[in-house]
Amino acid sequence: MKDADIRAYIKSAPAAELSDLRAAIDSEMAARRETKAPAAAGKAAGSKILSHTDGASRGNPGKAGIGVVLFNEKGDVILEDCQFIGECTNNEAEYRALILALERGFELTQDTMECYLDSELVVRQLIGRYAVKSEKMAGFFKEVKDRAARFKKVSFHHVRREHPRQQLADKMANRGIDEA
Repeated sequence: MKDADIRAYIKSAPAAELSDLRAAIDSEMAARRETKAPAAAGKAAGSKILSHTDGASRGNPGKAGIGVVLFNEKGDVILEDCQFIGECTNNEAEYRALILALERGFELTQDTMECYLDSELVVRQLIGRYAVKSEKMAGFFKEVKDRAARFKKVSFHHVRREHPRQQLADKMANRGIDEA
């Protein structure tokens, strides 16, 4: 069904049928989220995963989304994920994207994960160069550290937002907002 057909149907349909349509749309959106990961054939995770994450906030604070792209050692995309996370700051979104990456990465390996972010603040906090001053950020910081401790090795790296892999993560974060 095309978007124009859906709009016309919504204008004329009884409320009971609209709830069925909403359920069908919700189901389709869930299926789309589940199929964001490319086919795993030939792209197995192996012992090391590289993650590129990004958090986007339109308004700061404002509507926010997070994006995660995981790569195997060969550089193949093995997983893409995005989520709308409500309203928050860009720093909160950056931390929440990293938390999602660590969770999704742990599903694939418990060995090594290299995490790349374009947030210099978050990376420097995680490697101990900057103090975490906000109580809210301290909670996110602790959650990242707790999740990272489950792996044999995790490292955090700053990367410029112009990096091609980081641009993929940015697109996913913005898609999270757009699909809300």
